Amino acid sequence: MLSSLHVKNFALIDEADIVFEKGLNIITGETGAGKSIILGAIMTALGERSGKGIIKEGAESALCELTFSDVSDVARRICENEQIDVIDGEVTLSRKVMQNGRSVTRINGETVSVAVSREIAAVLIDIYGQNEHQSLQDSRSQLAILDRFCGQDATLLLKELSERISAGKKIEEDLASFPTDDSVRVREIDRLEFEINEIEEAAVKEGEEESLKEQFKILASAKTIKENLYGAAEALRGDSGASDGSAAALKFLSHVSDLTEEMSEFYDRAVDIDSMISDLYSDIERCADNIDDDEEKLTLIDERIDLISHIKSRYGRSVEEIEAYLEEDKKTLERLTQSAGEIKRLKAQWEEVHKEIKATAAKLSKLRHAQAGNLTVLISEALEDLGFNKTLFEIGLKDSDTIHERGADDIEFMISLNPGTPPAPLAKVASGGELSRIMLAIKSVIAHTEEIDSLVFDEIDTGISGRTAQKVAEKLSVISGSTQVICITHLSQIAAMADEHILIEKSVEDDSTKVDVTSLDENGINKELTRMLSGTMITRTVEEGARELKELADLRKKELRGFNKK
Repeated sequence: MLSSLHVKNFALIDEADIVFEKGLNIITGETGAGKSIILGAIMTALGERSGKGIIKEGAESALCELTFSDVSDVARRICENEQIDVIDGEVTLSRKVMQNGRSVTRINGETVSVAVSREIAAVLIDIYGQNEHQSLQDSRSQLAILDRFCGQDATLLLKELSERISAGKKIEEDLASFPTDDSVRVREIDRLEFEINEIEEAAVKEGEEESLKEQFKILASAKTIKENLYGAAEALRGDSGASDGSAAALKFLSHVSDLTEEMSEFYDRAVDIDSMISDLYSDIERCADNIDDDEEKLTLIDERIDLISHIKSRYGRSVEEIEAYLEEDKKTLERLTQSAGEIKRLKAQWEEVHKEIKATAAKLSKLRHAQAGNLTVLISEALEDLGFNKTLFEIGLKDSDTIHERGADDIEFMISLNPGTPPAPLAKVASGGELSRIMLAIKSVIAHTEEIDSLVFDEIDTGISGRTAQKVAEKLSVISGSTQVICITHLSQIAAMADEHILIEKSVEDDSTKVDVTSLDENGINKELTRMLSGTMITRTVEEGARELKELADLRKKELRGFNKK
């Protein structure tokens, strides 16, 4: 059961610890006092998506922590699978939500994913939120209710069905990738062979295009380059060229080089210049002689550059991309050339999976039909406890036209609220208040079947009053005899049945609004019941009525739990 809730910096709550007891835990307070904040904290701890504004203003994060005691064997096994230690049968789920939207979820101190937290929470607690009764009008929800009643057998079959349908879809996708028309397949093979041959014959190498473009630039300007190089050589070694001038200067300086240190330096520099001119001439002439001006070679390089450009435009901007394209083409070609056999194999595989899907759906359908009658009886009994006298409830099951992940059944919850009236779909005949009671009846049956330790009801009293409210109060009390119930309510009849009564109050201090949580003693319970009965004007008569209401409720509780185990 849920033992406690610890909340810090959540919405309007600075910090609060709420202790829950066995039996019926009632949460009351004025409209707008913050009762929904408590439910929101529970939902947040369980991994539900947290909305904006849950972190108290000025705080960096919000913390919601639930502690469960005496957890079931199923919950223990899930924890063991996730390598989470369970000591003394206690499981603590906590979730810290930060301002940046990130959150950290832990179970017994171990960080886990939200998915794992939800998996464990699903076997520990079941929450009935406001307006959830509207989901009863949806066939998917109705089918889910029946499957939950069917238990682990239905869960395993649904998982098996989902896996096989996924496998079938994968096979269909693989089949769709093959052309079904032989002529299309032949054309595709021709295309792939052409591309493979084109890429392999081109044999583009890394850096080849850049090198060819450099060569093309030289070849295209070979004549001009040679003319300029030979002109430069002539200027160095020709008549009256730089070489003759250098030699003459060297001859003159040789006659005076030994006279002064400066003149010696002039001579040495002249020697260097003459040597440099000679070397430069030789290099220029060699370069000019080596310039290739072959027009045919220029044409071949130009054609090669065009080919490389074409290959890159079709198959990839780099050699790496071209090779990857080639590899993919080869794989596809191999698959297509073997496609006849592969298509045959996939079709046979699909037929086998389709048989398995039909067989699994048939098993699930058989299980549902077998259990639908039992569920109908139990819900009918629960409805009678809730004041639905002479009500006829039925579960209509029929084969669906298609098999989907929910199976091959269409479902319709039918009800007749008045004698002599044929059963009709819930959505057409039941009011909001009636749907709330029907959902309570279903929850009571499912909780008993699944052995869920804690049930949470948020304003199950919507749309009901008077004798009907009393019936709902009594049913909640009966359920809480074997399953812990936490209920947010506005009705005094329900509140009076409490084994533990928690009051939520909103107050303003220093221009700041906060929510206070108080576990009420006997005097506090009488005061709160008086408020719920009277509203703003409290009289002695009302106070006495509140005490009497509580006394009668306690007596009725003993009667109900003494002999009624529904």
